[in-house]
Amino acid sequence: MMFYSVVLFVHIVSTLGIVAALSVAALTLVRLRRATTLNEARLWIEVAPGVPALAIGSLVFLLLSGIHMTAQMSAWTLAWPRVAVGTLFLIGPLGAVTGRRLRAIQLACAAKKPDESEIFGKLRDPILLFSMNLRIALVLGIVLLMTAKPGLAESLSVVGAFALLGIAATFLFGRRDAVSPVARAESRQ
Repeated sequence: MMFYSVVLFVHIVSTLGIVAALSVAALTLVRLRRATTLNEARLWIEVAPGVPALAIGSLVFLLLSGIHMTAQMSAWTLAWPRVAVGTLFLIGPLGAVTGRRLRAIQLACAAKKPDESEIFGKLRDPILLFSMNLRIALVLGIVLLMTAKPGLAESLSVVGAFALLGIAATFLFGRRDAVSPVARAESRQ
């Protein structure tokens, strides 16, 4: 088996790792935002403690394998690999912001006398939803870049369009979760 094939395999598996991490994180965030009790929030905050490690590891291997393959193909003169790498460097800080906020929620849930209103306020932090939607949209944009291999203007347009879709999703889906857990619980009765 050629070394390039192994690197391509690592690249594809890393992409799948990022998609898996984003999927679990999105499910967790949706369930956390819909939690009506502290116990329910505690259950979902602990669903996947390994997701950040999976996401970071996958991102590192994706970058390393992608950089290697692009160098092997002498493709750095093309626009799409440079735009894709630049976009990946946007995804990392967004994930870090989310990770810090989720760790604060974990600590608040683990406190001896947790402040439920504070926890539920943190769970509905719009930055969490914004970051998740934007990261998912940017990953989808990168996949389109990898398959279509457009020029510079088109690559930037693709990333910009997917970023706008991620932002729009935040506004569309954020309103649905805006109801407080107390009001949601009362409406069920």
